[in-house]
Amino acid sequence: MEVETKDLRESNLKDIPEFCRGCLYWSFPEEFERTKAERSKYAQELEAKKRQWILQTLREFRTCGKILYYSNKPVGYAEYGPSDRFPNIEEYESQPIGRIEDRVVFLSCLLISDKNLRRRGLGEKLLNAVIDDLKKRRFKAVETYARRGSADNPSGPVEFYLKEGFYIKDETNPSFPIVRRDLST
Repeated sequence: MEVETKDLRESNLKDIPEFCRGCLYWSFPEEFERTKAERSKYAQELEAKKRQWILQTLREFRTCGKILYYSNKPVGYAEYGPSDRFPNIEEYESQPIGRIEDRVVFLSCLLISDKNLRRRGLGEKLLNAVIDDLKKRRFKAVETYARRGSADNPSGPVEFYLKEGFYIKDETNPSFPIVRRDLST
């Protein structure tokens, strides 16, 4: 199994898994709601808006994502950045998410798009690539919302993160707690 993780750059945006390419859930929640019933109808519009968001975030934050390749095929995607770039955070009961001013980064998405490749260690490799990047940049912590008992959400199940050294920071909503990993260890 040949696995490689690459930083998200303008040159490889086309490699973002199709499911994620036009997803505006975290960054443009109103657009997401308006188009979710007919996502294919709005695919070009959504992908253009996502591309614009990524390019702006790359300019402001530098690396804001990773693409995982398995046998040279893109099968995984992670997206992260300052929490203020993800306005849908405000809709969640569990609060507060850390702020960039406190050197805390929000992980909005971590997905292995091919379900047949899940539970093979690829998610861990992708997450570790994100963590390595954030450590090199001297961030203090990474946080995300994870779903208890189900992988059916953008960042995955709570159990995955707990196994990877995260802890539950807030579970006001027990179905979607905030999980956090401090990066100084």
